[in-house]
Amino acid sequence: MSVRDRRIARSYGSLLFLAVCLLFSAALSAGALAQAAQNQKTFSAHDASILLNQMNDGLVTRSAGKFLAAFDLTRMDSGQLFKQQISSFISHTDSIRMHFNLTNAGMNGGQGVASVDVQMEADMGNGGAPLHKEATLSLVAEQAGSGWKFIDVQPRAFFSTSSNSSGTPTPQ
Repeated sequence: MSVRDRRIARSYGSLLFLAVCLLFSAALSAGALAQAAQNQKTFSAHDASILLNQMNDGLVTRSAGKFLAAFDLTRMDSGQLFKQQISSFISHTDSIRMHFNLTNAGMNGGQGVASVDVQMEADMGNGGAPLHKEATLSLVAEQAGSGWKFIDVQPRAFFSTSSNSSGTPTPQ
């Protein structure tokens, strides 16, 4: 083999090696992207905590907008009614203190689900006795852009000025 033929053979060998490396790199990148996409579609305790913190911040600062930022009202059944309920609840209180204990977060089909034990104390704006409530909230979330938003919370009556989570007065 001549010197020229050896150079050509080395060049082709180098090109072949480079092509294999590029294909391998592309396959790894595609796998990493697929894994990242799969991870994004999984609702986790971290995702639920982010949304719960938004809800808490909204209640503590008495900002319906902050609270409702954790929800996608357009996908929520009776979303506008829920918005009015939250605005009314916040307007009838002087202060609200919350404690959330996330007990479960995961996927149910294509939706995220979370179960949260919650305690609330609200000082009523009319000078009445403080309102104390405890309940387990069930929340449903769906992907919204690059994150998650809640599309349902049950029982919704927890966020009302009635003395228990079902919305009916507590017997004295």
